[in-house]
Amino acid sequence: MAQTIPTLFSITCAVAHQLSAMISPADLPLDVDGLVNAPCPTCGARQQFSAEAQKMRCTHCGSEETLAFTKNQLTENVLDFQLENGALPRAPTEEKRVLACAGCGARTTVNFDAPTIQCAFCGSKNVNAEATSSRLIAPAGVLPFRFGRGNVTDTFRAWVGGSWLAPGDLKNGAVLDNLHGLYVPFWTFDAHAESVWRAEAGFYYYVSVQSRDSNGNTVTTQERRTRWEPRAGNHAHFYDDLLEMASRNLTAQETHVRECGSFALEDVVDYDPRVLLGWEAEVYSIDLPESAAKAQRTIEAREEAACSELVGGDTQRNLHVDTTLSGQTFKHLLLPLWICSYLYRGKLYRFLVNGQTGRISGDRPVSGWKVFFLVVAALLVLGLAGYFYTASRR
Repeated sequence: MAQTIPTLFSITCAVAHQLSAMISPADLPLDVDGLVNAPCPTCGARQQFSAEAQKMRCTHCGSEETLAFTKNQLTENVLDFQLENGALPRAPTEEKRVLACAGCGARTTVNFDAPTIQCAFCGSKNVNAEATSSRLIAPAGVLPFRFGRGNVTDTFRAWVGGSWLAPGDLKNGAVLDNLHGLYVPFWTFDAHAESVWRAEAGFYYYVSVQSRDSNGNTVTTQERRTRWEPRAGNHAHFYDDLLEMASRNLTAQETHVRECGSFALEDVVDYDPRVLLGWEAEVYSIDLPESAAKAQRTIEAREEAACSELVGGDTQRNLHVDTTLSGQTFKHLLLPLWICSYLYRGKLYRFLVNGQTGRISGDRPVSGWKVFFLVVAALLVLGLAGYFYTASRR
């Protein structure tokens, strides 16, 4: 498939790579006084965000404080920014407190008053004692957790034994090992795509062909042929808020992220760091150029599929699509996921829960006996179907 790639995109990738090479976390100041906290107005203790109440809740006295969610800062950033004195003028940046896990290297933003922090990815409590301050592209918005820990537990119990192929004792034998609420970084991309395509559409027709069987008798059969016709056309579509996960630590579970990650992005609100209190937020480890390139490949694949639908006919061949993207923009969002695991017969299984909708996806063991009987049943059905088909032809 031939592709027309905007020059602007190549400039964007080069600029962002230059920026990441120029800025070193060690060169940035660590302003401890700048830590976000939300003392309780009633007793002065620490507040944290409650997914169930959608409010700030005091960890000591239980009093609640309403957050004024707004949508004033959810602006798109164009993908044609230029490097000006080592800064990204159209991609707002901020300083984050980043903690690196000594076990797997995952980097998350955390509260410094926590004595120990358990890594959401490898479960290690061996976390660096000091944080670094990294200059990052700031989140434009956040989707607050709505699904709390109790909801996750109930959903897990219903899901873990819900597969017919699962062992019979899985529901009672599965022991939750870890439930970890994490704000996962995502990029969203907008782009207008215009495609020019050409192909050959095939139309089936049948002709009568005579031959002789093994007994020398003349037999007439219908053979399918294909008539090919050239086709060409155009297709245009605007892609809005195409999501690309920016966590390299979750790439091994990307299928599960896609399965449970149908977020209602219309509920995203302006980024407020207080929503992160009591939770953890991962720093993006898949940068903007890499994610933008992946989004572009996704758009081009969808354009090819859309153009294929326009070809018509019974079949097709030699489809060529030239796609041009324009008006490319991006946002950086933090979206809620529960990173979870459970133990069954000494083996660890992982699953994810959408922190907004409660949709769940993950790994479940299967019963060898059930799989065996399913295969046997399928073979019996195929055998019976073949027998009756042969009998009907006699």
